[in-house]
Amino acid sequence: MRPPFQISGPITQQRAEKATEWMVDNAVRIAEAKAHRDRCENRLRVVKALGMKASGEKSAAAQEREAYASDHYQQAVDELFDRTKDHEELIAKRDAARAVIEVWRSINSNLRGAGV
Repeated sequence: MRPPFQISGPITQQRAEKATEWMVDNAVRIAEAKAHRDRCENRLRVVKALGMKASGEKSAAAQEREAYASDHYQQAVDELFDRTKDHEELIAKRDAARAVIEVWRSINSNLRGAGV
């Protein structure tokens, strides 16, 4: 994989090109991160349901409390946190790459308008 574009620094054509390359190179990675995050969100419901089913409690509220307190549920929450963090980081980088490209376009448009 190519080195990532720089998020900070002057906006240059080279930087805009690297930002574009990063977006293209990481499109599938972003989609995969979103899919993992969605899977983890769904897994929370499954872990809760299994915890409630395994509970010896009679009331739904007590079963739910046991399910939420289980190690399996905590592991699922931790996994969701990690996947959400990964996905959001990629989204933030994609947004930064878009911003670099848009600023570079604006600069070049202004230069063309000024006859430079």
